[in-house]
Amino acid sequence: MDTASDSIGESKPVCQCASKSSVQRWLPGFPIALCMLMSLSSIAACLLMSLKTYQLENRMQMDKGSTFTPPRATCLNEDGTLIPELGTSIGRLVEEKVVVLMPKLRTARDLGQECSCPPGPPGKRGRMGRRGETGK
Repeated sequence: MDTASDSIGESKPVCQCASKSSVQRWLPGFPIALCMLMSLSSIAACLLMSLKTYQLENRMQMDKGSTFTPPRATCLNEDGTLIPELGTSIGRLVEEKVVVLMPKLRTARDLGQECSCPPGPPGKRGRMGRRGETGK
């Protein structure tokens, strides 16, 4: 270490602070700046998406009002019954739905009393049972 001498003869260490380069000075603040930049960009994205959603909702509301709804009188006769063209097609559609949604009924097969399965392999003979009563 370099020392500087005073007039009294004491030597003091000389502080040679190396000047930091600009990269070393700004490097500790870089992560903070990056976090701030990301936070601001996410806030901007949220605001943009909110604006787009608001515009879309307004457009949907306007479209609902302008949707064409045919008057009910075009589907009905003078007496209030459904016109025949619609009646047949609606009846056919209802019948198809009923057929699809009704549970399927399963019928049992007719099998004879005897089993049609082949017999298995013969097993060991069992123990002999008690003797029965003798006949007369």
